[in-house]
Amino acid sequence: MRCSSPVASHEKFQVLHMNGLHNVAVNFCGCERALPHHVQLLRRGLYPASQVSVKTCATFSLLHHLHLLALSSKGSTYDFYRALEKATNNVGVCVPPSRYRTLLRMVLQWRHLKMLKRGGRGHDMTGIEGTQSGELAVACPSCPHPGINLPLGWEDVPKDKQFLYQLVICMDANFRLKNQLVSTYSADPGLGTGMAYMVDQLPYESYVLSRASDADISTCVGFSALAKANTKYANMDYIFASSILYTKLLLVIISYDIACQWFVNLMKRMEHDWPLELHVNSAVTLRPQIPKLHEPGHQRVGHEEFSFNYAPGVGMTDGECPERIWAGHNALGNATKTQGPGSRHDVLDDHFGHWNWMKYTGMGSTLMRRYKAGLRERNVQVEAHCGFTVSLLDVLVGEWEQTCKEWDEDGYPKKSTSPYHTEGTTLSEAQVRKDLADEESSRLQEGGMAMHSTSASTFLSGTTAHQEASLAEQRNALRTRLRHWEQLHSVYIPGLLQLQADLAINSPPPSVSNSQPEEVELWLPSSLPMDRCQTASMEGLPEMENKLRTAQCHDVLDNVRHILCIKARMVEFKNKHVRGQRDGTRSRSVIDRVHACARVAAEKYRAARRVVPTIHII
Repeated sequence: MRCSSPVASHEKFQVLHMNGLHNVAVNFCGCERALPHHVQLLRRGLYPASQVSVKTCATFSLLHHLHLLALSSKGSTYDFYRALEKATNNVGVCVPPSRYRTLLRMVLQWRHLKMLKRGGRGHDMTGIEGTQSGELAVACPSCPHPGINLPLGWEDVPKDKQFLYQLVICMDANFRLKNQLVSTYSADPGLGTGMAYMVDQLPYESYVLSRASDADISTCVGFSALAKANTKYANMDYIFASSILYTKLLLVIISYDIACQWFVNLMKRMEHDWPLELHVNSAVTLRPQIPKLHEPGHQRVGHEEFSFNYAPGVGMTDGECPERIWAGHNALGNATKTQGPGSRHDVLDDHFGHWNWMKYTGMGSTLMRRYKAGLRERNVQVEAHCGFTVSLLDVLVGEWEQTCKEWDEDGYPKKSTSPYHTEGTTLSEAQVRKDLADEESSRLQEGGMAMHSTSASTFLSGTTAHQEASLAEQRNALRTRLRHWEQLHSVYIPGLLQLQADLAINSPPPSVSNSQPEEVELWLPSSLPMDRCQTASMEGLPEMENKLRTAQCHDVLDNVRHILCIKARMVEFKNKHVRGQRDGTRSRSVIDRVHACARVAAEKYRAARRVVPTIHII
């Protein structure tokens, strides 16, 4: 039915659709009982850019398509609008007035309305105003929710079963999504800040500013550089407290890459600094862990209690969930860093909600795949564990199991001895040198005769020190040392000359040899034939070399592991934060130098390892 009193729209009324920008003549209903103009447009599938004087609108199909395209491809609204302009006029003549900022506002409102719709706010008597903090976030169906997916009496289960109802919280910061100081929160408060994944801005800023004078001290030297980048814990404290504010669970696992230092004084900060409404329920047990990817970058002494590998009830959890989220959202950095704080929060909330929804819909296949893999691996591990246990004494197994049980039941910080600490179980090269020197000292005190001013341990230790610098620059100094070395042969390997004569080896003295000094045979006990090793060498000399070489292997292996951990952290930092050819080249050169150190250490290990089996001890 046609309106008897139509009202014409603005003469330059423009509609944004999938195929371009269109100037359209529109007549609104002007009857006495007519609805407002923006409501009339909404009922026809047109979203108005204003509620007062409507000059521009976009079709629902365009906003729906743009919304899904942005969520899937992380493309910007600017690029989409430029494509609409090209679809309208691709020759650059008579380009219509820009409606880009108008489209931005409509898309932000569309995102917010979609989130409210999916959160069921239209069915709530309190409406939008009654939305609680975080209520629009997509809830994880596999996480424990009392009254929803937990059985009755779950809180009364014994401690060894509490892991079934534990909550795992993973925390991390993403510096690639940081924003510029474009606007202020008062000028751009956002449409739904605090309703989904972002905390309420005003109380958050108030708390952080109140702790601006804090100077938290790093207790882990492995992450001192990261601590310098952000020496305040106030940001993460507030976010963490907000995330578990309403939890009724009894056990919470906290995965954070610097949990070893952040958690140390957490309870003190909560007691003295946190607002009362953020205090954690005293019945909740908090257990800090370090994600598996970040753990190698930390110091190893006393860090077993933070390892997911030794934590009970976590299975194969790696704690790296935030890294996967960042990988899928780092592309938003360029699009969001120039937005105001409120608009930026709305966009990120929308994308995080889409990410969670995709996880939600794919959780069935994901859990089934992990269940099958876990069942298969569980059978392998059980078989290996049972086979190893049978080969041990029952008393020893009982002691070990009791030690592990006490370790698992001990709270943080753990006071019991770690059953997983393996560092220091072998003698280091320095310790072996000291032991050899002590043995020589004891022999001399018991009346033994010093055969030379250079001791046997010094004689061997000097030969196994690897030259890390360029040999070409040290050949002259090395030849001088070889002259001294020739004199020691007659003392510690007196049968060398006879051995060379018997084997018809024409070996000139190292100091006058035409070969390069690094190619000269040093004639250690490991170089001698099996049947002549003991007779040609001083008594006990092969045993000394064996001890020294074995300790050297252990030391070098530990050094290789340490260097590779450093390299892994540097590569991770480069991939995550370094951009551009200049900075990338500099980072690559530093990583190459570290890798060169690892190669030097590996070569030192190979040299010692090749010799150990050839040392003949009777």
